[in-house]
Amino acid sequence: MIKTIKLFILLFLFLQSLSVSAGKITLKNGDIIHGELQAIQKDSIVWSSNIFGEISLPKDQVQQFTSSTVLPLNIQAYGQDTSISKGTTVSNCSFELTDELKKPFSALCDNGENKNLSLDNLSLQKIATIKVRPAPPPFKGDVKFGYNQKSGNTDSEELDVGISAQWIHQQFRHELGLTAESDSSEGDVTDEKYTADYQLNYDFNDHWFTYGQIKYEKNRFSAIEEQYQVGAGVGHKLILDNELHINAQLGATYLSTKRPSSDSESGSNDKDIAGRWALRLDWPFPKSNITAFHRHELLWIADAIDDNQLESSTGIKIPLFGGIFSEVRYDFDHVSEPASEQQHADHEWVISLGYKW
Repeated sequence: MIKTIKLFILLFLFLQSLSVSAGKITLKNGDIIHGELQAIQKDSIVWSSNIFGEISLPKDQVQQFTSSTVLPLNIQAYGQDTSISKGTTVSNCSFELTDELKKPFSALCDNGENKNLSLDNLSLQKIATIKVRPAPPPFKGDVKFGYNQKSGNTDSEELDVGISAQWIHQQFRHELGLTAESDSSEGDVTDEKYTADYQLNYDFNDHWFTYGQIKYEKNRFSAIEEQYQVGAGVGHKLILDNELHINAQLGATYLSTKRPSSDSESGSNDKDIAGRWALRLDWPFPKSNITAFHRHELLWIADAIDDNQLESSTGIKIPLFGGIFSEVRYDFDHVSEPASEQQHADHEWVISLGYKW
């Protein structure tokens, strides 16, 4: 039990460390919006939020902000005692306004540090945005289909189908996943797996959320024949400067597991409380529409941390035309305590064709 507590603490500290680099803007009514600065205009601040997308906020409603964004400033006027002459163009400036907007601030630009600047005294013309992340669509999803058939000395057939969807309504995100896999050789079924997964997320802000999850899995050729999963926890979302999307989740879950019987021993039905650690990574390749991805879910029994199971998927997604894409991935499933005559791990390479909407 002590090991479990230590693991929870380490994972929580990791989640905390992810939030350090995120910017935030504070309004005079006390509201805080996480994201990054996109542009400063004459009467407004343009802000990019992962939840709300690009929004324009009147300057008189903004109290302060911090952001790692670097902007090119084209200054047409200047404040008193500023180090920049009127009409001078300075580029690649970074600054943080951690006090009232009316107070002077300093900016670090290519030409050095420029002091005594004021957003009210500086009439900033149109400023190019560095990167605007559009608001996510309220409903999106994809369907993937993989099929492989061999004939000759050995006749075999493999079929994989997967459907995933996400629906956003205000601060709630609904996520649904369905998969079906079937392999046969010489007319005999050698692998058959079905999963259904639903997760409801509540977003407190751009980065932190809580979730509730229910999941069902059936695979009569695996170390776990059938399993029900009901759990809840906390999650953290983050987009790094290199466009790496991170979604990390930590929680607890109730497991009802049916293990298959064999010639040497009978099957079992186990009821357990387990910790859950899930991670999703999406990383678009620079100057390309190709995206690398990784997904994994680790479960460990609370009173026997060495008893765990892992499901992971790693690969790349390649857009073809329209909403059609191709996906190449490596799936790895591991169970630390398999039933008799069962292997600890399953490995599979999958090539599929899909459509996203």
